[in-house]
Amino acid sequence: MARNQNKLEKDETLGHVVKVQQVIDFFVLSELQKGRRYQGELEQAIISQLSNVGVSKGYLTTRLQKLAAEGHVLRSWENDDRYNRFYEITDEGLIYFKKMLQELPDRVKLAQKVYQQFEDYIRRFDSMNFG
Repeated sequence: MARNQNKLEKDETLGHVVKVQQVIDFFVLSELQKGRRYQGELEQAIISQLSNVGVSKGYLTTRLQKLAAEGHVLRSWENDDRYNRFYEITDEGLIYFKKMLQELPDRVKLAQKVYQQFEDYIRRFDSMNFG
């Protein structure tokens, strides 16, 4: 058979599956609609909603910095305690949140489909003996 004679066309790419940064951004912006929050409170909200699955503090810090740089959140602190920052959603952050709210449901469905198919593929190798 000649190379690429029966080439499959892709409907989607793995890059269209939900990204971790989108999950974090969505949780952060949804929580901030309830009022300003500390980073630790945002982290706890993610852990709570994802059945004790969380995100590393370093990655959450990076996402919060990125959201602030893009104008989606404001960072502030009380007194001179610059370690404990508060975060608040901005009007731009609300626009970004609404955009994610429109896009993420389809991405989540695609992710569920892809992960189910990947799980099925992994199971094909259950009976292999590597010992």
